[in-house]
Amino acid sequence: MSINPIRKKEDIPDERYRKMLLTLLERQAGREIAGAEVFGQCLIHAPTYEHKLQLVRLQREELKHFKLIADLLADFGVDVDAFVRNGARGETRFTGNAADLQVEDWIDGVLFNFMTDRAATFQLAEYVKGSYSPLGKATAVVVRDEEFHTRFGERCIEELCQDPRAREEVQRRFAKWFAGAMRIFGRPGTPGNRYCIEAGLKSRDSAEVAADYLDSLRPVLARCQLRFPRREEVSLDLPPELDLTVPSAD
Repeated sequence: MSINPIRKKEDIPDERYRKMLLTLLERQAGREIAGAEVFGQCLIHAPTYEHKLQLVRLQREELKHFKLIADLLADFGVDVDAFVRNGARGETRFTGNAADLQVEDWIDGVLFNFMTDRAATFQLAEYVKGSYSPLGKATAVVVRDEEFHTRFGERCIEELCQDPRAREEVQRRFAKWFAGAMRIFGRPGTPGNRYCIEAGLKSRDSAEVAADYLDSLRPVLARCQLRFPRREEVSLDLPPELDLTVPSAD
């Protein structure tokens, strides 16, 4: 199959490509609206006016991102209002497991921003240079905006970890949030992964993307004196090649 840029839906080569593209669009649209919903939960627990103000910005950007992807879905005849109305709640739209995203206090809110939202951005970035140009253009805007989300998440977790008791609680909860974040990447080497690479929708397998995600966390964890969970602490089969070490902070 050619992986030359596809600039409009009429140029889609076959039904298999169309179905996979729609799957990717629906999954991402669900995550964007979910991001806004879950950031709303975080807002309740934010400790200061400034934190709440920044969370409102994150919510607005997630809704903006949803609209970018939703417009692509509408181009395929999807009823976007029905998609929002009939979809699962925010907690299940990221990974399919509501237990992954229960935000009960500010520590949970920070871990959602620092880990789950960040993982979704890494996954989405794969489509920026993909073969479906309208998706690439939309995701380029999303990835650019998400740079602020990443910085805010890092700042908040570093603030928390200045308190030894809060750092201990962050570490205690880390395995749960880590498992949820890793579920976003899906299983490596699946037929769907292989097809997306063959069709040019993305360039790498999920395992490679997940490895880059872990690399991005490593220096922050070192500064915060945190560690990745041990494999036996995670309710998930992790690819054996994933590096779960954290170097000492310089």
